[in-house]
Amino acid sequence: MVTALLGLASCYQTTNNNQKPNGKETEITDNTTDNNQNNGKPDDGKKNDNQNNNNNDNKKKDDDKNSFKSEEGRFSINFPMPPAGPTKNTYTTKAGTLENVQYVYTKSEKGSYFVSYTDYPAGAVTDANVEATLKTQAEAFMKNLGSKIDKSSSERIDGNKGLSFSGKRDNLVINMRSVFVGKRYYQFGTIAEESEISTKESNKFIDSFKIKK
Repeated sequence: MVTALLGLASCYQTTNNNQKPNGKETEITDNTTDNNQNNGKPDDGKKNDNQNNNNNDNKKKDDDKNSFKSEEGRFSINFPMPPAGPTKNTYTTKAGTLENVQYVYTKSEKGSYFVSYTDYPAGAVTDANVEATLKTQAEAFMKNLGSKIDKSSSERIDGNKGLSFSGKRDNLVINMRSVFVGKRYYQFGTIAEESEISTKESNKFIDSFKIKK
């Protein structure tokens, strides 16, 4: 079911509306999180530091092992397993003919992880309309899935304007993030039942996205 929905999900439009999405803007520059805490006594500090360092090393090895890199897409992200793709589709829009490139890891019919990107024509997305375009794209994406945005927040990812948004369709949780890097539009996230891909797993995947410079 989820795989079929992804085939319908991508819809690209342009807007000159300067309306800004609702939500608090946050800056995202470092996609790693250290959840280890030193709960030992003062004289156990060295031991706990070593344990934390080992945990961090193991986490880095796991992240490196699962890291997926696209030279053409100029991004990396930590899929749980290697994704299928690239799948390329073209769309005729007000901005012209756009090509959407998508990578998908289908965990099951109840859950998928994916990343897509699309290059817009020069001048189609500007500082004046980028936030409105992000919102329009998110709304179109959710509409194609038969859903709507329940929550959204503006963000900056390595200095680039982005949007996090989420919603539901039946038992499926749709958890997404999008960002414009120049004229390239990235969208990535999960569509899954909570029992198949937890919110924690989804956020870990989304937070691992990095733009290659």
